[in-house]
Amino acid sequence: MARILIIDDSSFQRRIVRGMLTPEGYEIVEASNGAEGLAQAGNGIDCVLLDLIMPEMDGFAVLEALHRDRPGLPSIVLTADIQDATRRQCLALGARGFLNKPPQRDALLAAVRELLAR
Repeated sequence: MARILIIDDSSFQRRIVRGMLTPEGYEIVEASNGAEGLAQAGNGIDCVLLDLIMPEMDGFAVLEALHRDRPGLPSIVLTADIQDATRRQCLALGARGFLNKPPQRDALLAAVRELLAR
């Protein structure tokens, strides 16, 4: 099954998302900040779920680096920021999905399945 990297500084949010994905058979890898997440992104990861507001390296910088260094690695942004400008910026930086926090289980699973099917 696919390996999904969750990059979020909130252990609570990572636990919620992991709890939605693990029963579906996905292998979960976690990172608590952007720099740690980028280091993990090359380890057989099939999809990245990414928070925007994090210490050390925010999600925008992670998206830029993923788009530059791993352009085939799909990413979905999970954020409480629902502004259209933020959504457009994330998609322009290479994100292939954008979900509001807290993510709804069905929406998250559908987005992950769609990305992995491409």
